[in-house]
Amino acid sequence: MFVLVLPLTGWAHRLDEYLQATLVTIEPTRIKLQINLTPGVDIAEHVLTLIDRDRNGLVSTNEAALYSGMLSQDIVVRLDQHKLALKLSAANFPAPTDLRTGWGIIQMEFSATIDRLAPGRHKLTMKNRHLPSLSVYLFNAARPAPESVQITRQKRNQNQSTGEIEFTIVQDSQ
Repeated sequence: MFVLVLPLTGWAHRLDEYLQATLVTIEPTRIKLQINLTPGVDIAEHVLTLIDRDRNGLVSTNEAALYSGMLSQDIVVRLDQHKLALKLSAANFPAPTDLRTGWGIIQMEFSATIDRLAPGRHKLTMKNRHLPSLSVYLFNAARPAPESVQITRQKRNQNQSTGEIEFTIVQDSQ
């Protein structure tokens, strides 16, 4: 009998990293970024100093807005070489005590409204420059809901802080 034992660290993020996972949804008139930010135990306090500015152990609405603004300034999204203006559409900040355990996940959603995309090929690029010395990144396209959007290729740099999504807008048959 052969038993294979794998270390559990393969399924969890590391204690000394800030995991930033971005899921990109492309629609004919909107681009949406869903970002999950999970600080490891060893760096949670550093991240919290950027969020809980008055050090009262709570994340106020103002503090959440300031941190969301800082994150949006560190993310550059371009569609067909044109920079998109990101707007915060949702945010959820767990209690700082949860973040300190490594289980808390900050969730943010940014969106950009765009003119209806013409049929044909398009390219979206994203660069995430938020806390690069602490971070590891993930970058993926979500499966498009409208059939008119077809993802044709995804490309990422080695650490996934930069990614490209090539896609096609298919002409409606109506």
